[in-house]
Amino acid sequence: MSDEASTLTGSCLCGDIAFELHGPITQIAHCHCSMCRKFHGAPFATFAVAAPEDFRWRRGEEKVSHYRSSGTGWRNFCPRCGSAAPACPEGGPFALIPLGNVAEDPGVRPSLHFFVGSQAPWHRIPDDLPRHDAWPPEFGPDAVAVERPVRTADTPDATGGSCLCGAVAFEYDGEPDRMVNCHCSRCRRAMSAAYATMTMLPRSAFRWLSGREEVVNYKMPEAKIKGTAFCRICGSQVPRLRGVEDQMQIPSGCLDDDPGTRPAANIFTASKAAWSVVDDSLPCFSEHPP
Repeated sequence: MSDEASTLTGSCLCGDIAFELHGPITQIAHCHCSMCRKFHGAPFATFAVAAPEDFRWRRGEEKVSHYRSSGTGWRNFCPRCGSAAPACPEGGPFALIPLGNVAEDPGVRPSLHFFVGSQAPWHRIPDDLPRHDAWPPEFGPDAVAVERPVRTADTPDATGGSCLCGAVAFEYDGEPDRMVNCHCSRCRRAMSAAYATMTMLPRSAFRWLSGREEVVNYKMPEAKIKGTAFCRICGSQVPRLRGVEDQMQIPSGCLDDDPGTRPAANIFTASKAAWSVVDDSLPCFSEHPP
């Protein structure tokens, strides 16, 4: 994106919070830390960095909820739909924008992956960008290590998961029906990420362990079944009952245990983000598979 480029705009899934960027993006990077996975519910989070003076809230700044995820870090999110919101602290050195919420092609492409040492076991990186196990050297010597919450299922042989703050926890038995990568624009805005990796399983195999009362469900008014669920405390994406199909849809990023299964396909690739790379070792469907 050049200095003369068009304005970039973005919003949360429900549209209550919206923003715009009037200047160049200086860097785009993918973060694979466990905290970003839990918060976004995705295999990784992608952030764009810009000058704070180029960032503007269009609406909803006063609605943004905040969760302190570490001694130096905050997670911002929409309290209605759970989408991540940009971080642009007053007096800060930069604006940090979850790129999944940006509508237009930024013109700039991601330059690296970091915290690959914490990469999800079910995710395969499909590009050749530089990879760093922790912080890249160019982030400076004062970069703080990321906490990595680890929780396991209560029941032997079950697969467990939880939100970032730990209030919401769950587990399920057996093998899931399927795991897929969805590249539709709605999933990008819901997860505030390049795409969503969803694990699907029968409702009968799923159990809430704690925090069900903290789960907020949001259903898109104009959609038949599309919606999302998140922890009202920390904003992390969590499981939801999918429509009337008696099937649980789990954002795979909130899994604490290795589910054993791996993504079987990419769907809605015709809607993928211009800056996202599809893992073409998997079957790809431009829309919903037959």
